[in-house]
Amino acid sequence: MKRRVIIMIFAMALASLVLFINFDANLVANPQIADFYLENFHADTHTQNAVAAIYLNYRVFDSIFETLILLVSVSAVIIFSWRRTDD
Repeated sequence: MKRRVIIMIFAMALASLVLFINFDANLVANPQIADFYLENFHADTHTQNAVAAIYLNYRVFDSIFETLILLVSVSAVIIFSWRRTDD
């Protein structure tokens, strides 16, 4: 029982830290970067659609790692939600 409490306190502290960092971040897009993507997407990726070029070529690793984080999170919730007989 103590182990679960310690893990929950650690998880809540980590979540609080992530939220604090996220709310403090400056999330304003730089118009020069957007202009660069719109001007160069066809030469870089040889596609006709700018959204597909950005999502599938420029941000492919970001999407893969987001999926991996979701998988790990769901796995952790499933593991911690199982009822054990020793508790």
